[in-house]
Amino acid sequence: MANVRDTRPCGGRRCSHPVVEEFVPSSCWMEGPRSHSLAVDLPGFKKDELKLQVTCSGDLVLSGERKVHEEKTVHVEKTFEVPKNADIDKTTGKFSGGILSVTVPKQVVDEKRNVWFCDQDQITKDLKNTNSENVVEMLQRNKGIVMTAILAFSLGVLVTVRKLESSTSGN
Repeated sequence: MANVRDTRPCGGRRCSHPVVEEFVPSSCWMEGPRSHSLAVDLPGFKKDELKLQVTCSGDLVLSGERKVHEEKTVHVEKTFEVPKNADIDKTTGKFSGGILSVTVPKQVVDEKRNVWFCDQDQITKDLKNTNSENVVEMLQRNKGIVMTAILAFSLGVLVTVRKLESSTSGN
């Protein structure tokens, strides 16, 4: 009989514990004028082996698994904290060439509010939920309105003082 070498893992007997290798991908966040971008390097993975989810706390969770051979699997799971000013509901992703690219737009902050057509419902809601933090946020959000009110009040005081000065100097 010929001497044949068994090349199967575990010397011909069935392995009871397949090897699972944990993979930690390299990644980085980049910030642009309108969005945040996340790049994750996932060499060897295919799109259908990966899953990207948004948690209820607003984090991104990447998970996936790929089979290297019968007895070895590579597993990846990583949570990414999303920047505070991100609009997580409009997140998009693309996987190409082993790189996962995720784009998270920034929240739109309307800096130029029309003084005459402001959001009365939001102002009323802000006034009902007043505490020191909400007051600062409300003032920042409505700074155009606040500045206009201060300017109008100051101009009214100035006009009144000038009228009083001119009426008292004429007597």
